[in-house]
Amino acid sequence: MDRTRFSELIRSHHLSLHAYARALAADEPTARELVQDAFVAAWQNIGRFDVTRDFATWMRGILRNKWREHCRLHSREVPFDEAALSTLEATLAPYPAGDAAVFARLAECREKLPEPMAQALRVCYDEGRTSEDAAGLLGLNAAALRKRLERAREALRLCLSKND
Repeated sequence: MDRTRFSELIRSHHLSLHAYARALAADEPTARELVQDAFVAAWQNIGRFDVTRDFATWMRGILRNKWREHCRLHSREVPFDEAALSTLEATLAPYPAGDAAVFARLAECREKLPEPMAQALRVCYDEGRTSEDAAGLLGLNAAALRKRLERAREALRLCLSKND
């Protein structure tokens, strides 16, 4: 695989890989670092990539290994168990086309959410507010907001897992 093709694949999968890393990592800087390390490792091992396999799955495997390595070096990080990793992988596996397909489907699922859940997602994730800040803005206590976000994430996960 040449450098141009590799760059195209990285660009088309960057956001979904970052989202995967963010689901694994405790914070944003760690997620960015993991993705960068995975890209470097992929480039260094590009000769091992089987072009008959799915590139996104291969990259998530590298990213998952980088995260495990990070957890070994940083004992405060609590790693996911294999069942949780498999569930996360299964959620992303149906989108080999890359970021555009994943985020288009996510947008469809977000439109189906009840307004209170959608509003909580917008305030916390789209606007990047802290949970305390968002709770005050929405007239909720922090625990109620966290529960609403948990329910919204579960609804999105269920929607994304459907094949309709």
